[in-house]
Amino acid sequence: MSKRLVENSTQNRVVPGDKIAVIEEFLPDETCFEQDGSILSMTTGEVITDLKKHKITVKPIKNVFVLKRGDTGVGRVVYVKKQIASVDIHMINDTKVPLPMNSILHVSEASRRFVKNMYEVTRPGDWLKFRIVRRMKPIYISLIGEGLGVVIAQCNHCGHDLEFYRRNALKCPNCSLIQNRITANSFGKLVTSFTRTSQNETR
Repeated sequence: MSKRLVENSTQNRVVPGDKIAVIEEFLPDETCFEQDGSILSMTTGEVITDLKKHKITVKPIKNVFVLKRGDTGVGRVVYVKKQIASVDIHMINDTKVPLPMNSILHVSEASRRFVKNMYEVTRPGDWLKFRIVRRMKPIYISLIGEGLGVVIAQCNHCGHDLEFYRRNALKCPNCSLIQNRITANSFGKLVTSFTRTSQNETR
């Protein structure tokens, strides 16, 4: 197996959207597809190659976690730029995922109203409730929908837990700083033992 076969995967296990080969090397079957000369996986599983016939397939793994468009989840913001935020997915449909998966939140999916930049939406360390809008890599999420948005946040200045102040605005009880966020209606309520433990580990 060439080095290109394991690009973006752990050993030869892949998830939907992972690049597993190039079209010059192998012919894809129904478990994968060709895009711009690359062969990408359509499922989660193990890559199997037939070097003699130059064929490649992905053997599905049973009982694995598979994302679906429209799933709701909870994740932690890793970094924020003007147009996007990187979010690690930790829970989907109230179930903890085996390993955090990275996703992208674009400013156009942050709110139904106009948002100038992502710094008005969220900050690193925040926990978000979102829905999946694209399940294949790169995974895209959205905050547009009932009950979606920031559910846990810390002060940009002192790191203290923020409290609800008014719609899309939070206040720090420690330093009194008021900060913008796109908040979920469950802000401060969606604090499970899992999110609290994960939150403390990142401090």
